[in-house]
Amino acid sequence: MEKNKIDNSYLFQVNLKGMIELLSEHIYSSPNVFVRELLQNGIDAITARRSIDEFFAGEINVHANGNQIIFEDNGIGLSEDEIHRFLSVIGQSSKRDDILEKDYIGKFGIGLLSCFVVSNEIIVETCSLFNKQQTGLRWKGKADGTYTIEEINEQMPYGTRVILHPKREWRLLFEEEELKKNILHFGSALPVKINLTGSKEKESLIEGLPVWLNGNSTKEELLEYGKQTFNIKFLDTFRMFAKTGEIEGVGFIMPYKIQFTGSKDHKIYLKRMFLCEHAGNIFPEWASFVKCVINTNTLKPTASRESLMDNEDMKAAKKELNTAFKDYLRSLSISNAELLEEIIRTHHLYIKALATEDSELLKLFVDYIPFETNKGTMNFKSIRTYNEEIFFTPSLDDFRQIRRIAGSQGKTVVNAAYSFETDLIRKISIVFTDVKITKITPQDILSNLGETITGDQRFYDFEQRANKALKANYCKAQVKKFEPEDTPVIYVANDEALNNKNINNLAGTSNPFASTLQGFIKKQEESIPTLCFNKDNTLVNDLVDLEDETMFEAVINILYVQSLMLGNYPVNKKEMLMFNDSIYKLLIMGMKFI
Repeated sequence: MEKNKIDNSYLFQVNLKGMIELLSEHIYSSPNVFVRELLQNGIDAITARRSIDEFFAGEINVHANGNQIIFEDNGIGLSEDEIHRFLSVIGQSSKRDDILEKDYIGKFGIGLLSCFVVSNEIIVETCSLFNKQQTGLRWKGKADGTYTIEEINEQMPYGTRVILHPKREWRLLFEEEELKKNILHFGSALPVKINLTGSKEKESLIEGLPVWLNGNSTKEELLEYGKQTFNIKFLDTFRMFAKTGEIEGVGFIMPYKIQFTGSKDHKIYLKRMFLCEHAGNIFPEWASFVKCVINTNTLKPTASRESLMDNEDMKAAKKELNTAFKDYLRSLSISNAELLEEIIRTHHLYIKALATEDSELLKLFVDYIPFETNKGTMNFKSIRTYNEEIFFTPSLDDFRQIRRIAGSQGKTVVNAAYSFETDLIRKISIVFTDVKITKITPQDILSNLGETITGDQRFYDFEQRANKALKANYCKAQVKKFEPEDTPVIYVANDEALNNKNINNLAGTSNPFASTLQGFIKKQEESIPTLCFNKDNTLVNDLVDLEDETMFEAVINILYVQSLMLGNYPVNKKEMLMFNDSIYKLLIMGMKFI
């Protein structure tokens, strides 16, 4: 360390090689970011010159021949003092204090170091706008931490050029086509003309407003841009704005269903320089089915400038973008109800999530929202139009049990087991007080089935025999009358009953907790799964009169496992072996009569 003799304090020394490794391995995700850093340095230099001449037309020219690249801007340039202060001090931003920070892209003073990732030497030739002789200076910085400055004894235009020669392993990045691709990737929205000169004539790569920032672009032009950018033919597009962060951009509605775990890639620009594709927390959940292209002028980037900082401004911007999307949906409800219906039909899970949070949106969209019912998928308008009382179940297992039986009783049951749906159904019951919505369970259905064995000794005896056969399966038998008649049995079990069954199945196994878990089994009657036999079913009536106990038990076991399968319940190994054994017994007995 170097001792300061004036105040006896010490100065840190920086290992530049270590800094470069830090940049390449931990801060920057890809070595091609040097293109972005050079572009933004050029843009910031032009911005500084425009603060003096607001009508100044900035321009960046890039030259490439495979052996070197030159990034040249006609911005404000650097004086010798500024070279020492800005180019040679790590962490010292070259942004002038007399211009608002928000006008600049760069900030942290480490951008130029990214060039050391791909080149062993950086050459900067610059001429300051305030140099009346218009002579330049040449700064050469090396990866070992040394640099030199020399005068250029000839006139040069105001501005700066950066010259790089590639490390062998990164020569591909210096090739003309690869360089062109990276310039367009990072700089396609930049507000200056950018030219590339290589083996061909000078080519203008970027000039003028991009389609998505041009307020005069038509919807057709935006959709075509979206198709070219994301390779997707979108359903629709809309503009979005947020005051916080000075955000503007467009959203594109996906034409097909997207999973919640699906890709959430967007295109995020900072001061019109491409920043990242992963938006982090700036978009709410609905963004999963909306591809967004936005530009922010004031949200803060991280040091790598590859994402946005998650701060209070980010949270406020997120709320505003959420409002922008809701406003778009509201406008569709007036201008294009058919398109709105298609969007909701395709992305109903996300719309349900929105509607659960927003009563106003719920009122607007509720009639369009589809629900799975025991009578098929229906929108809510159809459900409430044809039913005085609507039933729902938050359990998929419960829904599978009761859908056929409830239909025979004239009930419409909504399967609210999917994401957001139970909350949404409950929200509907609060907002729409004229709609009667009731939760239903398999036990409710079972309670409504008619008792049939009172005074009928045949069915009473049958229940006793069936209970004996089902005891090993932790199940009880009941005989009731229900529709449809062609259903011989239904398996009814609430969550508690299924939990008790699973604990009971552990008995006799090597599980060390089996004996302890037995103490958690509740002994109430409704806590035992029920196999309900249909009194009006022909098979059940034949079974009641079947005297052969071996055949009787085999049929009971087959009906039990069949009811599990029809109800989409898991069938364990023990039950599957019992099922196969019962079929085998019936086959053997049948062969005896041949």
